[in-house]
Amino acid sequence: MIQCLYMKPIDLTKVIKKYTSGWIALSPDYKKVVGHGKSIKTVVDQAQSKGIDDPVLMRAAKSYGPVAP
Repeated sequence: MIQCLYMKPIDLTKVIKKYTSGWIALSPDYKKVVGHGKSIKTVVDQAQSKGIDDPVLMRAAKSYGPVAP
């Protein structure tokens, strides 16, 4: 039997809307930004300093409309 798992859509707009450049590190539950900066190393270091060893990384966008860049 094949079982499909689906992830519920997550609206990150409220969490990331003020970040328009660089990289963003999110907590594993996607509820807060734990790092922001120009390089991946910077945001990973910031996340790790907050106790988050495996952050979710994404590139910041100039606009967060209905379609992801």
